[in-house]
Amino acid sequence: MSTLSYDDPEGSGPEIEFAYLSELPSLPALLIDALQQLDGNPEITTLVDKIGQDPPTVVRLLRIANSSFYGMSREIASLREAIVVLGFNCVRDLLVGICFSQMWSRQHNDFDYTKFWHHSMAVADCSRQLANYTGINPDIAFTAGLLHDIGQLVIVFLFPDAVSRIFNAQDARPPSGTQAPIAEKERRLLGFDHAYIGAKAARHWNFPVAIQKAIEQHETMPVAGAVKSLGVLIYSANLLMVDSMPWDDSAVQDREEALRITLDILGVSVDQALLSADAGRRFAERIIAAL
Repeated sequence: MSTLSYDDPEGSGPEIEFAYLSELPSLPALLIDALQQLDGNPEITTLVDKIGQDPPTVVRLLRIANSSFYGMSREIASLREAIVVLGFNCVRDLLVGICFSQMWSRQHNDFDYTKFWHHSMAVADCSRQLANYTGINPDIAFTAGLLHDIGQLVIVFLFPDAVSRIFNAQDARPPSGTQAPIAEKERRLLGFDHAYIGAKAARHWNFPVAIQKAIEQHETMPVAGAVKSLGVLIYSANLLMVDSMPWDDSAVQDREEALRITLDILGVSVDQALLSADAGRRFAERIIAAL
């Protein structure tokens, strides 16, 4: 397999050949089924039969179902029982995370996969919690939150030569708290960021359009008075899950202002946002520990 490589360290870089997206791994059938059922009626029996053909996935789902996070009073011994006890939506959401984590066989020493999935899980659950206050579909919010940074995995897969420079660059945090440093490094080195290429990959994989847009928008601060949307919600959840500085640090005034604007658009209070963020962190810690 060929990969793109960039030698310009300051990089506008060459124009992106998104034909390379055809080299991305295909979505597992289980993941396609899970995504297709976001807006449809669940077909539990069919999904149980399909998951049952992949023993490693069954084992991981049962391990999660029996983790302390869900506090079951008895052992969950079968996949069907796990679905009945946890609910179809929960199992489907977990299935999306498991399938995506299994897709990326290429490992890179300078990319922290555990940290990536922890953040993705935290944003996913925070998004679901926030959605409950907004009228946005919480299941779609969870999936969009889980996949919002998928462009980082695409960059690792397609542009491994650039990854070390992206993740090891000793750049100072930019003055604006509204942009993650990683996105600015990507744009400087590659000419695009993970939100942009992630949206392109999502379209390549035929993700629901709302999720494609949320992936593309999750690093772009909305303007005050913008329309409530899934993209604004994922942007807010992602900002809430930035854990490098505390809320009361004066260095993150811009970040707090960005949150004020986005929470106002969503109609969510600061207290509700903080509760959602706390739930997201706890969810991520316990799910990652069980995987």
